[in-house]
Amino acid sequence: MLLRQTLKQTLAQKIDPKLILANSILGCSTLELMDTIEQELADNPALERPEDDICANCSIPRDLCAACPYHDSGSDAAAVQRGDDWTDWYAPDVDLASEISNPDEPDYDRFANVYSEHTLHDHLLDQLRSTAGRDQFEMGEYIIGSINNAGYFEGDLEEMAAELQVDVEQLEAVLAVIQSFDPPGVGARSLQECLILQLASLNEQGEGNELAMRMIRDLWPDTSARKVTRLANQLRVPRKVALATLDFIRDRLRPYPGEGFRAPWDTNPENLQTVEPDVIVRRTVAGYEIEVVVHDYQALSISAKYREAYAGIRNGGAADYSEDERRHIVEYVERADAFIRSILQRRKTLKAITRYVVEFQQGYIETGQRPFLRPLTRTQVARSLNMHESTVSRATANKWLQLPSEEVVSYDLFFDSSMGVKDLIEEIVASEDKSHPLSDQEIAEMLQERGLNVARRTVVKYREAQNILSSRRRRAAARR
Repeated sequence: MLLRQTLKQTLAQKIDPKLILANSILGCSTLELMDTIEQELADNPALERPEDDICANCSIPRDLCAACPYHDSGSDAAAVQRGDDWTDWYAPDVDLASEISNPDEPDYDRFANVYSEHTLHDHLLDQLRSTAGRDQFEMGEYIIGSINNAGYFEGDLEEMAAELQVDVEQLEAVLAVIQSFDPPGVGARSLQECLILQLASLNEQGEGNELAMRMIRDLWPDTSARKVTRLANQLRVPRKVALATLDFIRDRLRPYPGEGFRAPWDTNPENLQTVEPDVIVRRTVAGYEIEVVVHDYQALSISAKYREAYAGIRNGGAADYSEDERRHIVEYVERADAFIRSILQRRKTLKAITRYVVEFQQGYIETGQRPFLRPLTRTQVARSLNMHESTVSRATANKWLQLPSEEVVSYDLFFDSSMGVKDLIEEIVASEDKSHPLSDQEIAEMLQERGLNVARRTVVKYREAQNILSSRRRRAAARR
């Protein structure tokens, strides 16, 4: 056997651990961030919560924020004490420092009793984030926006394909993925499809009923009308078996899967979840002020001993430490620095996204009326801010925004692509001349005048979803 050594160059992609950390912290809500910080404080000896005088602008002890634009006294002296290399490495970016809110807020929690409702759309988006790839997420988010509270898909795949510039087959595939989500039957386009999806879910659990599947799939008109005798004859089973199968369908399947999502205890006021806003919007004379909520527990710094040791290693004093000591100091100090910078970047990203959303949805922010909500997608925000759409999705997931009216709402409210259109249709119909009701085409044209490119058939779907009569029936009702 001949043994030889060879050199080979290969290209491989490796995700930067700092990027993983930043994405993880970006996705944390305010309460989750608190737990993450406490865990990191316990695991990293170089990270500490300082007891010093904290700078109100960058959440760092004042003797460490020499590069902070709001702290110019003693900057040169502090830089000399730490060394130029250390200052360049540790000092926060100017842009980051200017984005941070004042942490010196009262400890009184004004939001402890605010109700946090996890809606069906929130539930579906959570599942979509864990299953869909980047190319499917935008399509899935768009589809979920067209699923009503009962759990049915109301959109038109052909129109969506034209708007998203994708093939209908791609949307069909994404819809099939969403139809596999919990609750079973969600995303169906008809009652028949809804029941078939629920039976398929029961089959996977070993609790299915093949005869029920045949009834719904092949004999739907007779099944929906409960024509027991005809079903028994066509399936060649005793009438008693056919009746028992119909009872199985009635007892085990839900005609409105979305209603089954809400847990029974959700309506109990004593068990309502509390929610704390991650971002606060205030109205000022100069415009809107965006404040990312910061608490005292987020004021972190690197231990003075570790900081001094790290500076010594970088400035030629590595011989004073053993190899294990050098590895320990460098690893934990750089880990602490990456952790602090990730928190700062989270605030900057949240503030940028919130400012864009507030400016785009200014009509709703000013009035609090849903008809003023404009259709908006996370992809649109990402393109405008030169971010990746996954960054916007991660930054707004499970986050809450306090409006100038002090109402606390989920970020998902601003990204429901159909909600604003539905409310506008309802508003237009409510204000029309009852003796000359508007046709669906006229409503579509009025929406286009408001900047919403909605087809007539989409107006029909949204109108029917809101139980609004056609123009002919509204005219007949007005005459009576």
